[in-house]
Amino acid sequence: MREKRSSILFCAVSFIAVVMLALAAGCIANPTTETAAGPVTAADAGAQGTPGQKQTITISGSTTVLPIVQKAADEYMATRPSADIQISGGGSGAGIKAIGAKTVDIGMSSREVKESEMAQYPGLVVTTVAQDGIAVIVNPKNDIPHITVDQIADIYLGKITTWNEINGAGLAGTSNQIVVIGRDSASGTRSYFDEVILEGKTASSGMLEKNSNGAVLQTVAQTPGSIGYVSIGFVSNSVKAVPIWYDASTIVAPTLANVKAHTYPISRDLYVITNGEPSGPAGDFISYILGPEGQKIVADEGYVTVR
Repeated sequence: MREKRSSILFCAVSFIAVVMLALAAGCIANPTTETAAGPVTAADAGAQGTPGQKQTITISGSTTVLPIVQKAADEYMATRPSADIQISGGGSGAGIKAIGAKTVDIGMSSREVKESEMAQYPGLVVTTVAQDGIAVIVNPKNDIPHITVDQIADIYLGKITTWNEINGAGLAGTSNQIVVIGRDSASGTRSYFDEVILEGKTASSGMLEKNSNGAVLQTVAQTPGSIGYVSIGFVSNSVKAVPIWYDASTIVAPTLANVKAHTYPISRDLYVITNGEPSGPAGDFISYILGPEGQKIVADEGYVTVR
């Protein structure tokens, strides 16, 4: 009788062990986590991303657009710990090439994408994020009261070489020789300037090329006879932004208000570019720039909002 009870007990323990092993195997194969929306399996959790995993967004291009995007990135990452936004300049041409080749997630440009670029990279999608004006700047010691678009063009084409050829302009105690400062060939600002102001003509070979708005600003500030052009958002007290006299009775200062009112003649849109419709982390960041917080940054950085 004792041997029979022992046999029954052994069978019961074995059965329980088998059941427990089966349950354990099932839990390991498909564990669940309770959330407010119900149970989430391991497969579901993987689709949603691993907690703490960084979502990297790479951006490059225009140094004019860069201050907007950099500030927006700082604010964006401050409230989204998983976001990692890496930004570099290089100019509009470089940004368009990079996004076309898909070596970055977003390109920045201060000029329109050329037809040849669209033909080479047919998937590009361009989004306007701000408006900007280009200010013609001189050293603060220059007495020039205003300048015409034709005079600007003649200076950059080498037809006007001294300040005393322009009424009211000049620097006391100097030879009044004009030092022409421009941007390098990768610059969207230069591309726009050459197309709109120089009407497609080639600037004088004597023009000193600089690779950023900041470099132009610094050179003009330190060189009494110089002239340059920068995004209005970069203008500071270290230089003099010259009003444009563009018809017999109208002189317009390079201000954001005049750009927004479309009365300042040298203005353009600023863009971010994606390869395909904006989506994923890059699309979310672009939506942020176009939203209330992002457009406030646009205004705070000295540009004109588009929304």
